[in-house]
Amino acid sequence: MKRKEFRKLISVEKAREIINSLQVLPKQESLALENAHGKILAEDIVAEINVPPFARAIMDGYAVRAEDTYSCSETEPAKLKVLGNIPAGSDAKFTIAPGEAVEIATGAPIPEGADSVVMVEYSSEESGTVFIYRPVTIGENIMKTGSDIRKGERVLRAGRKLGTREIGVLASVGRSEVSVLKLKVGIISTGDELVRPGEKLALGQIYDANSYTLYAGVQECRAFPQIYGIVEDNETVMRKVLETAVSECSLLLTSGSTSSGAGDVIYRLIDEIGETLAHGINIKPGKPVVIGVIKDVPVIGLPGNPTSALIIFNEFVAPLLRKVLGAETELKKVERGIMGTGFRSEGRQQLLPVGLIRGRVYPADRGSGAITSLSGADGFIEIPSTTEFLEAGTPVEVTFFGEVEKPDLLIAGGFCPGLDLLEDLSELRFRTLYTGSSGGFSAIAANTADIAGVNMPSRDSRGQNGILYNIATIENMGLSGVVLVKGYRRKIGLLVSQNSSISGLWDLPGKRLINRNLGSGTRTLLDLKIAEFAAKKRISKKEFTDSIPGYTSGAKSEVAICEAVASGKAEVGVGIRSCAEKNHLKFIKFAEEEYDFLIRKEMLESPEVHRFLEILKSAEFASKLPEGLHVYERTGEIISFE
Repeated sequence: MKRKEFRKLISVEKAREIINSLQVLPKQESLALENAHGKILAEDIVAEINVPPFARAIMDGYAVRAEDTYSCSETEPAKLKVLGNIPAGSDAKFTIAPGEAVEIATGAPIPEGADSVVMVEYSSEESGTVFIYRPVTIGENIMKTGSDIRKGERVLRAGRKLGTREIGVLASVGRSEVSVLKLKVGIISTGDELVRPGEKLALGQIYDANSYTLYAGVQECRAFPQIYGIVEDNETVMRKVLETAVSECSLLLTSGSTSSGAGDVIYRLIDEIGETLAHGINIKPGKPVVIGVIKDVPVIGLPGNPTSALIIFNEFVAPLLRKVLGAETELKKVERGIMGTGFRSEGRQQLLPVGLIRGRVYPADRGSGAITSLSGADGFIEIPSTTEFLEAGTPVEVTFFGEVEKPDLLIAGGFCPGLDLLEDLSELRFRTLYTGSSGGFSAIAANTADIAGVNMPSRDSRGQNGILYNIATIENMGLSGVVLVKGYRRKIGLLVSQNSSISGLWDLPGKRLINRNLGSGTRTLLDLKIAEFAAKKRISKKEFTDSIPGYTSGAKSEVAICEAVASGKAEVGVGIRSCAEKNHLKFIKFAEEEYDFLIRKEMLESPEVHRFLEILKSAEFASKLPEGLHVYERTGEIISFE
């Protein structure tokens, strides 16, 4: 058989370009949750319920009205009538009136009328009366509905590896099955000299190491290897195996038979039944590598030498598999970092869940019972009982929760679907804490976030139509060493049912409103717009808002607002247009607001923030923003505060 010489060797850069352009298409399969650990998520997971789905006690004790305890003390306890008991899992119904209480277990639903829980340690019961020795505040020892995960929130992003934390999140939102990616990779070893491990070697034979080395490497990348065995150097046999493999797999790896010797046939078969894209890389040991396609399935021929095959796999193939599956390289189990913020411990030995972002460690504990204490954490640090306070800058050692994928940016502030788009287009990993605009400003002030999404309006003549966004708040807080990057505009309005008679702010008196929480920019904007309306009509703003049932309510998310309006619990809410349309509600615009990004100045030169801002100013981002959000002439403008 005539010897065929290598084609022109290509550079390493060109080889990477060709390999990265290969269309490797994983399939999807649905797995029971208990079988999904370690797999790659194929879909965004959006919570269909609130977690918890009801307000629940986080301590054993007594559900009470907080005001009934305000004047109590150890010497003069409050005396409350005990109506009964609510164990965890109970559907018992109680309504608490002044002077009454219900004994309650951890995890049990809070009865109507109660707004706090007194820990059992600060009480005693006798003959149907409970004595309370310590006052509580409203909301104390209660986890509110949706305080952990809100209905409509994207809790996991497609491409996420499902570890123990992610499985817990999936279970907490009620998923019993999940769609995962299955990338099947065929493995063929060629050569008459090869023998399966365990068999007896004859003269001139060697054991097949490549099948098993590549099998393990493919598994490490979270793909599914399929070994097709050892194929002799026979064109007819090899053709049949190749055709079978490409009909069953998304990618095929071969080892051996890629040189130009008379007995090496892989490269010739690729030429005959497919297309050769490259033969030979200008790198030692890459000269025998073949890159081709057979029936739309990429085929990569690796050297027969086991060491060479593994080197080429790690350098070129493994990154392709990880890219296709959205996986990242293996991380260490333990890593050192420094505290990015101070943390006061409980005065006892503590294992604190933390997030680790670019060497800075942040507490991720949201409180007892919150699954996102884990989903927002990369691992934990151990705090000894002798340490009462960890100062910012303190070196710590993080023990990882298995293999973790660390986020690139920590973002706090107000919720916006535009953030999901920025994350998707930038291909960065965000860890997002929806704290509201006020919480975003505080996070930047405390140096506990990289970026804050803020939309806080103020009455100020410097702003358009007398409303200035975010600048006055920065000035009032005395923030320095920060920049405000102008983001995009959002249409804000009333959200009502399709058959509602409400047509504007003037129709709000007498209508049940669900408002946003204090500290949110949306609520502040509604206040300003109602003040404008009241001044124009020469009426009292207070009298006007007092005439709106629910004006003092405070939903923490627009999803909660949409749900309340759609279910009829409220007649009107306030939010952005895209949320209304997603929930099939009518949208009545009353303003356009500015959603900006507050960033500490030293972060501007980081590659992550640079990429974030690059996408923010891109045409693709502008074209893909949801309805009701749009860029404008100031998008990307940077305002510095010294």
